Amino acid sequence: MMTVTMQDVAEAASVSITTVSHVLNETRPIAPATRKRVLKAIEDLNYYKNTSARLLVRGYSNALGLIISDIENPFYPQLIKGFERACHAEHLELVLGMTNYEQPNAEATVRRMIEDKVRGVAVMSSQFDSRLVDRLLDRDIPVVRLNDSRLQHNKSNVRIDYSRGVLQAVEHLKLLGHRDIAIIHGPLKVLSAKRYRKLLIDVVRQHGMRLVDCFEVDNRPTGGAAAIQEMLARKLNPTAIICGNDLMAIGAMGEALRSGWHIPNDISIIGSDDIAFAAYGHPPLSSIGIPKDEVGLCAFRLLQQMLEDKGKQGVEVAVTTQFIPRESSGPVRPEGAITKPPGSASAKTSFGSNPTIHGA
Repeated sequence: MMTVTMQDVAEAASVSITTVSHVLNETRPIAPATRKRVLKAIEDLNYYKNTSARLLVRGYSNALGLIISDIENPFYPQLIKGFERACHAEHLELVLGMTNYEQPNAEATVRRMIEDKVRGVAVMSSQFDSRLVDRLLDRDIPVVRLNDSRLQHNKSNVRIDYSRGVLQAVEHLKLLGHRDIAIIHGPLKVLSAKRYRKLLIDVVRQHGMRLVDCFEVDNRPTGGAAAIQEMLARKLNPTAIICGNDLMAIGAMGEALRSGWHIPNDISIIGSDDIAFAAYGHPPLSSIGIPKDEVGLCAFRLLQQMLEDKGKQGVEVAVTTQFIPRESSGPVRPEGAITKPPGSASAKTSFGSNPTIHGA
């Protein structure tokens, strides 16, 4: 089959190649009748743009890169959607890469971004080697990070500001009579987890509540389940738990229920992120909501700003959180009214190799 060229389309529509280009790229208004004729020729000839040839001519692509941790993490779909919609509105393509929390994958993703000559990259993963970011910056590719305080030339940051959502969540628990709080958070080697933990501890103590303990686990449901197992083994008795994300909270709820605790009668559990599944849990999960589509849109806009003025010092944009109360948080249980005592036989559910847990 012979390759159909833009020249073939132009001849079939009786227009110039420039006119075909404007129709394809929407770079200039074209008379409706002419546009219709060009589009019909494109369809009849089954023509597709040769983006590789355009890349060779220009030396750079018309794409932005977006790097995330894990496509299966429900935090990301709305973020991707917000970023992709912004790209589409500006006639830009999206190159998506995933690390799956593994260094070789992250290195391969950065290499692909450089080889594809993307114009800028949004790294929306907190667990990402800064040396890989430097590889992009060394090639004059602007970068936007997530929750990274280090700003520099061609490098900006989207920061999720948890302060409002955390304050609302703690005040919610206090109004319900809770005084003994446990915290489950992600790995402290990640800056955002360290900040989140400190913020929670400070706000809990400022409200005169007792911090039972902090549990450092992985960011998955198994992490939340392992933290509950540790609480039961140590006979800890918080009346409420605040988790670093909704996946941990869902794992914690499942293990608490299997261990004989009723939610929220025996224990209240709050997550963070407000993923799509949070409202449909059993019970529906209270969560510190993050507007994830806004995070994606902010990352796009920061890249746009840096592309318009390369070499400029990066800036930071904060995205505000909002607590969303649901049925997983309720009034504190009456003293001594827990359904099944911590450390009971039903608490010994096995999850294989549990994540490491560290106390406060």
